[in-house]
Order: sequence, then structure tokens, then C-alpha cells
Amino acid sequence: MREVDKLKKQIEIVNNAIHRILLNVKRPDFVSELLKNLTFLDLHVIALACEKPDRILKEIKEHLRIPQTTLSSSVSKLEKLGFVKRIINRRDLRSFSIELTEKGKKIMEEHRRVDEEQAKRVIMMLEGKERDEFVALLQKIVSRF
Repeated sequence: MREVDKLKKQIEIVNNAIHRILLNVKRPDFVSELLKNLTFLDLHVIALACEKPDRILKEIKEHLRIPQTTLSSSVSKLEKLGFVKRIINRRDLRSFSIELTEKGKKIMEEHRRVDEEQAKRVIMMLEGKERDEFVALLQKIVSRF
């Protein structure tokens, strides 16, 4: 098989595999009742606020590589749901951060639980050495983004 044809076939296989994993990981039986009305973006905003509470909204926008209007919509939605509140940033008094409410902290705990369950489901399909190789390859891929 020519190298170009081989690469085309590998791209097709990887593309199909990624789509199948994403479809199976997002199955309704894996999504918590608490998380069902939240988007992938909403969950990332909550996770970033939890990970580094003094992060300003501009830093969240840049980290997620999204327009300001998209972030503002997500934060407004999360505020209305009672998961976050906007606060003046302690490092930069001209900027806002978001703080998780108690309800937001529960969402974050549930998000972690669901993520761990999904990762476990994928990793348990492999055995010892395969797991090690899979994790190493994923880390290599992610480090190049």
C-alpha cells in the first residue's frame, strides 16, 4: 500500500474511532440528571472556575478559545441556574471572575464523577500494557495541541 493511501486509511480509522467514542461516552445512561441541561462549554466554565478561582473572565475566554459573547452567554446561564456568581477579581479590580456557589460545587463534583466513570469505561476495555501504551499515546497527542 502506498504511503499516501496508508495515511488516508489511518485518518479514516482515527476519525471513525473518535466519533464512536464520543457517541458512546455521551450516551444518556452515562449523563447525570444534574448535568443534563448543561453544555460541554458550561461544564468547562465551571471546571475552570473551580480549578483557579481567581481567574478573570478574559483568561477563561482565552483558555477556551471562544468569543467574549459566547462566554458571557454561558456565564449568564450559569448565574441564572444558581451555579456561579460574578465577583470583582482580587488581582485586577477592573475585571470579573466567577465563583462557584454551593450548587455549582455539587455540579462540579458530579461532573468529576461522570468524567471519571466515562474514562474508566474506556480504559477498562484495555489490559495492562495496552492501557499504559494508550495513556502514553494520548498524553503525547494532547501535549502537541
